[in-house]
Amino acid sequence: MRNYIIFSDLDGTLLDHKTYTFGPASEALSVIKSRKIPLILSSSKTKAEIERIQSKLIIKDPFIFENGSGVFYNNQVASFGINLTEIHDKIIPLQKTFNFNCYSLLPIEQAVQHTGLAEEEVKLSQQRQFSEPIIWLDDEEKKIEFIQRIHQLGLHAAQGGRFLTISSHHDKAKALKWVKNNLEKDCQTEFISIALGDGENDINMIDACDIKILIKNNNEHLHKPGWVMSKVCGPSGWNQEIMKVLNNE
Repeated sequence: MRNYIIFSDLDGTLLDHKTYTFGPASEALSVIKSRKIPLILSSSKTKAEIERIQSKLIIKDPFIFENGSGVFYNNQVASFGINLTEIHDKIIPLQKTFNFNCYSLLPIEQAVQHTGLAEEEVKLSQQRQFSEPIIWLDDEEKKIEFIQRIHQLGLHAAQGGRFLTISSHHDKAKALKWVKNNLEKDCQTEFISIALGDGENDINMIDACDIKILIKNNNEHLHKPGWVMSKVCGPSGWNQEIMKVLNNE
């Protein structure tokens, strides 16, 4: 039996894009637990949000948060990015030129409207440490100029399913390699890595793994040779593709 390690995006991948539920993936999740396969959640979500999701999944594996700017491993946070205060110092002056809002600074009511999350979940999502999701209110053409300015400031802009997230130059792939290397040392074994994602900010993560799975989400343009494309969206597609891998050893 092969030693797998799974790296998975959340929204639109393991979690349904609209309901944020993972029910359709229950079969694969059960097999993963029974075989003690590490399931490393990797998301733009905050540490607090992922801890809540982990409690629902009943898992305690390491995880990657805020698009790879932070890793929670052995009950400690490893930081790969500059902190939120430094990011705000750089981007808030750009509001004089571009029309956008910083998600973490929104009143709770507005954040609820943008995400569809419950108030308690929104509070968790605003507890950011190393990145800032941007709510773009300007023209799409100006967005290109905005991203260029972000890069000139030494920052990185990653387009996720809902937001353009600003952080330092660290991504899910770099954090993935750090987690995999440390787990292989701790477990004294080599893992076959599986990655699942659905957005632009998942491309490097998927590319960094042995088995590369793109979960369908109007994203055919992201598909690359050698990648698997799920036939259905969200957790249903996640479940199907994981079961295919685990049943075809």
